[in-house]
Amino acid sequence: MSDNTELVLKPISALLDETFFIPAYQRGYRWAKRQVVELLNDIKEFQQQAEDGPKGAFYCLQPIVVKPHGDAWELVDGQQRLTTIYIVLTYLKDILTILGKNRYQLSYETREDSAQFLSQIEDARSDENIDFFHIVEAKKAVEEWFCEQDGTYRIKFLQTLINDDDTGKNVKVIWYQIDENQVATEVFTRLNMGKIPLVNAELVKALFLKSSNFNKDEKTTRYLQQLNISQEWDAIEKQLQEDAFWFFISNKKMKTNRIESVLRLAARRLDSEGIIDSDKLKIFLQFNRLLSLKNADVAQEWLKVKQCFMTLDEWFNDRVLFHLIGFLITQGDSVEQLYDLSESSPTKHAFRQYLLEKIFNEAFPHKAFSEISLDLIESELAQLSYESGQKKVRSVLLLFNIASLLANPSTNARFQFEKYKLDNWDIEHIRSVASEMPSFKEKQREWLSNVVNYISNDDISKNSKAESIESNEAQLIRQEASRLLSASSFDGAQFEGVYKRVVELFDPMGDEEVDNSIGNLTLLDSSTNRSYKNAVFPIKRAHIIALDKRATFVPLCTKNVFLKYYSKQVDKMLYWESKDSQDHQQAMADIIGGFFRGEGVHR
Repeated sequence: MSDNTELVLKPISALLDETFFIPAYQRGYRWAKRQVVELLNDIKEFQQQAEDGPKGAFYCLQPIVVKPHGDAWELVDGQQRLTTIYIVLTYLKDILTILGKNRYQLSYETREDSAQFLSQIEDARSDENIDFFHIVEAKKAVEEWFCEQDGTYRIKFLQTLINDDDTGKNVKVIWYQIDENQVATEVFTRLNMGKIPLVNAELVKALFLKSSNFNKDEKTTRYLQQLNISQEWDAIEKQLQEDAFWFFISNKKMKTNRIESVLRLAARRLDSEGIIDSDKLKIFLQFNRLLSLKNADVAQEWLKVKQCFMTLDEWFNDRVLFHLIGFLITQGDSVEQLYDLSESSPTKHAFRQYLLEKIFNEAFPHKAFSEISLDLIESELAQLSYESGQKKVRSVLLLFNIASLLANPSTNARFQFEKYKLDNWDIEHIRSVASEMPSFKEKQREWLSNVVNYISNDDISKNSKAESIESNEAQLIRQEASRLLSASSFDGAQFEGVYKRVVELFDPMGDEEVDNSIGNLTLLDSSTNRSYKNAVFPIKRAHIIALDKRATFVPLCTKNVFLKYYSKQVDKMLYWESKDSQDHQQAMADIIGGFFRGEGVHR
């Protein structure tokens, strides 16, 4: 950033006597009705919220980027917003004149008629060119919006729009003035390619690097401080771009601007008086107020931001905290809330204990942590079923995975929150039942293909003690399924016959009442679940093993359950019976119970 860059807040009233030059590289006016109405609604919402608020309250528009151009300003970015406001001022020009105010001026390098047209918008000329069309449409949107308001609201709205700071509540823009020596077209290109989005993060970075925030008498020291902040900022951004780190502290699937989460954390206790909570640039406005103070120490304030990140980094590198906090974030807890809990904890041991209790209260909200016992956990799990709801069951199954990993302190294995959050995960029955036979031909064909592929891979002979008659039956099933799949027309009745033979061979208890207990439930990624939802246990098992062989992320407990690690009797590896569900549920109770007693958490 250039030393001469200016970044300040200016009320619209301060722009009314200015002239803005719109160069040839700018496209014409293109805002649609939706964008115009959103701007008007935002200003109205602010005006209503601020009626009983402090006098200095203001609504902040997105930045406009300008560069000196003789006696005018070259408008590098922000043309759409300034043109829309100009259209609003034109609509309200009679009231504007009574208040003794002017409209700012817009001039164009290549579309000279646009300036004249904007000053006196004529609907009949809308078909002369595309710019006129959009301007007329925006004017109509403004007219319709005000017609829906109370008859006297125009005056109140205009006052809010053009009040100066001494008069009262107003609307401001972020004035981002670039150096005269900067090439405006390059800045415009970067902005519109999204490489320098002027959102909270980029604007706060500009504040921290402003030369005027440093001691001007010590040029070398100032330069080194700016360089240090810039390098540390880049290092933080680089770490946040790592999905493993980002999805540990966040559930948001965003690619850019991740550093805003750290800035929000650092800004949570900064002065926000007069700034509405819904303002998209609230974080910038808070830091702008802080760093505008005469006694502001930029280096010290940056250190506070960095310390927030360092705390997150410390949590990430602590295997226990990584899992405890990662679980809570996944459940919807905020980083700010957990950060405050950390600061209020007298020791790290106490912090871990607080997190443990918090997890218990979220998992079993109607029970007291002081009453923790194996009997209590068993009782709570016994009440959970597929009907308990996806959120509740998924939470417990995720906790089972977290507790299982922490139960072994000798391993460095970590839960992959990024995979868990980037993929979609379903709660699925480990053993499907006959009542779940696919009803659509496409799903029936897919089901048969899975059967053929499984038997063709000879997994029966490799993985079971199946008798020869069973193996022969499997080959007969494969042949009949293959014929059905290759037939010119798919016969649903024949499919039902093959389906029953497969269930009888691989799931002899498949006609039992469906087992909806949590012992028969596990986490499956949605793509696997869609493809194998109705498959019998050995086919699901084979697919999970194949995924694990390819090092594809499979939650630890999902893999364990299909390998039957929790089953006490493993003579029938290709069957999942009610006793397997019971053993699975008991293992879940033992692991989660030990977790809440501090096993693997306090060491």
